[in-house]
Amino acid sequence: RRQRRRGKQTFLWAPMAELRTRAAATRIGRADSKMLASGGPTDLVDVVKKHIVNITLDMKTSGLPFEDAKNVWSGLSGCLYALPMLATPYNWERFLWLLQAFLSVSADFFYVNDLHIVHGIDRIFATYNTIRMILLVGSNLPIWTVIFAALPLAMYYNGALAKKTDRVDRWIFFHTLWHLTGGLLCAFFTYMVRYVYHVGDPAYG
Repeated sequence: RRQRRRGKQTFLWAPMAELRTRAAATRIGRADSKMLASGGPTDLVDVVKKHIVNITLDMKTSGLPFEDAKNVWSGLSGCLYALPMLATPYNWERFLWLLQAFLSVSADFFYVNDLHIVHGIDRIFATYNTIRMILLVGSNLPIWTVIFAALPLAMYYNGALAKKTDRVDRWIFFHTLWHLTGGLLCAFFTYMVRYVYHVGDPAYG
């Protein structure tokens, strides 16, 4: 009889326990989503501080807390930073973007799980190109166009928040979008600056 009672209790309570587990997982997922969507000023300061450390004192680390972050989307999408090569007539600028794409793929795919100096070099070049493009666009196109820089920067920021919540799937998603939006926008605005506004062309000086 005792065995039957225990069997009935297990039969009755096991589904309830499973439901509680699912509910708890859902609450945790929602909490993570809120943290990612509503990163406050403190989070922003932390992301900036971490970035500065990673381009100065801690250049060999990927900055990722995940055991395995290798993924074809977040890794090979760095090739998109070669797109601006097609939008400039200047060889030095083509080389700059080719190098950026090479560094991005190397850091985010081939060495993403390893300690390697390429991580720091990639971050330095990415920071340089981000600032260079904002200044290039802001000083030659209508000033309001710099607002478009907020889109890829938002993707990068959300990827950084995903690292704080240890969500590799979210990091892969947002880091892929960082490459996608950044590569496409840099290509578009490089074309606008070089071929529509002819910045740097002596013939239009």
